[in-house]
Amino acid sequence: MERFGRWAGAGFVTVAGFVVPTWLCGVLVLPSVLEDSAIRWSVASALGAAVAALTGMWGYGFATRTREGGPSGRVVQASGGRAVAVGGSNSGGISTGDTGATGQSPDQAAGGNQTPPQAPAQPAPGTVTATGERSIAIGGDSTGPLSTGDHHGGAQP
Repeated sequence: MERFGRWAGAGFVTVAGFVVPTWLCGVLVLPSVLEDSAIRWSVASALGAAVAALTGMWGYGFATRTREGGPSGRVVQASGGRAVAVGGSNSGGISTGDTGATGQSPDQAAGGNQTPPQAPAQPAPGTVTATGERSIAIGGDSTGPLSTGDHHGGAQP
């Protein structure tokens, strides 16, 4: 029902965005400038149509937007080392790895083999969680580049 209410509200505002400027210009503003009523109402209608078009674009965005955060109960958590969690959409680049030119892996630099972490339990719906080492979790769309590994200066196989 909320979706219908948003569309109905957007439609009402769009109609009002046409009627109010058209009437104001046709009855109050333009009579002193334009004496011919056909021209006056044509200009008023054109102005009302322009305002209604802008209002319609706003109404579409209002009616189709989704709630994120706040009362929806969405939880965003990044608990792993160098982990990144984004609750909504991402449009920038995310890199959790090193960009140096050393030939060592992170495990070798830390002093040998490390035990991999245990797989976490399934998160609750609406939860965005990045728990692993250098993990990335995004709760929406991503249009930017993502990288979780090291980028060394050596030749690629």
